[in-house]
Amino acid sequence: MNEKFFELKKEKQDRMINGAMKVFARNGYKRASTDDMVKEAGVSKGLWFHYFGNKLGLYDFIADYAVKYMNMELMAMSNRHPEDYFETTLAVELTKLSVRKSYPYIPLFLSSMEREKDEEALTVLGEYKDAYRKARLKAYEKVQMDNFRDVVSMEVLARTLGLTLDGFLREEYEEDNFSEENYKQEVESYLRMMSALVEISEETE
Repeated sequence: MNEKFFELKKEKQDRMINGAMKVFARNGYKRASTDDMVKEAGVSKGLWFHYFGNKLGLYDFIADYAVKYMNMELMAMSNRHPEDYFETTLAVELTKLSVRKSYPYIPLFLSSMEREKDEEALTVLGEYKDAYRKARLKAYEKVQMDNFRDVVSMEVLARTLGLTLDGFLREEYEEDNFSEENYKQEVESYLRMMSALVEISEETE
């Protein structure tokens, strides 16, 4: 990370981080415009290049910052999460909502990072994707899998939940006014349904 950047006032740091994160998250690396970031953050274009050199340097910084911040929150959550798979999944999703208080676009940026296809962007994303995946897996360390490991493939279940919940998240971000309550209700309803389906499968075994 750029140490000089952190000598700026925190309020200015966050404006620049949030501005860049929003533009990258909504547009992807290739279509992200530094002019849009300037408008979002209210700082000159020269200041961006002074601290980050170029667009890739800025993207590298934002990816590093977003992953470290989110992983720190996931680690704190994992120290108090329940042993039930679906309750832990809900806790992970609620953690995404909690980080929005400081950085509203971290969840969407992390989602876009996983989907990023641009070759230049991918040159810096490998370690961040790996670190984020490891943190998510660690959140499930204490979860008891024995109850339904023979009924359903955990890999298939995790992928199905992940894709569906990511779809809920991206759909909510498409609205100008992200509703955390709507997202929470959608997630809770879906997880209750999936939990009930797994229980039914167990009973019919």
